[in-house]
Amino acid sequence: MTNLSANLWQSAKNILQTQDNLNKLFAAFSLVECREANLVIEEEAEDEALGEFFQPTWNYYFLVRSSMRKNAKVTGSITIAIQLTSTEVKEGDWVHGKCAKVLVGYSPFPGLDNAWEFHADAPNAAGLCDSCMNTSTHWVEKDTDESSWFYAIPLDKLTSTTQVRELIVKPVHEILSGRQAAEVLRHNSKSLCLPPNSM
Repeated sequence: MTNLSANLWQSAKNILQTQDNLNKLFAAFSLVECREANLVIEEEAEDEALGEFFQPTWNYYFLVRSSMRKNAKVTGSITIAIQLTSTEVKEGDWVHGKCAKVLVGYSPFPGLDNAWEFHADAPNAAGLCDSCMNTSTHWVEKDTDESSWFYAIPLDKLTSTTQVRELIVKPVHEILSGRQAAEVLRHNSKSLCLPPNSM
């Protein structure tokens, strides 16, 4: 076997193994779902990809309600996304810009029309996202009183369901139960992709 054939074989094997691991992680995002007296989070939709990670970003959407009543209105949405790569730009060099990451966002508006939708440009490799401001731990959408936010986690920090619970499920539930996002995320700041100019 030639070196080229061996390299191609190994590359294909690596892609398939990575894809399998990403599918397992994506399935673990459903752990964010809950049914509590004052907080209900339910799976709503996901990007069409058939479990094949060939696009740069894959979004998973959840709806948030403030009670378990059958007629409880949707009060917001959560987006959890895997961003494998991001667009390179000239604006700056963010230490986390060229690493795969998981993005976790909350939008305080009903339905999915105003949900966070992450892609290679949001955030880009400089850590910038249109219409967003950076805080010390996360990004907030301008003109929303910081009620619409997202944060980022290096993909390699999420290698077990325990870490998914610690870095995604617990913080999201605490913030949506009334704690300040900065206060909650500061607790895990060493495990996050902190926004540029915040480290």
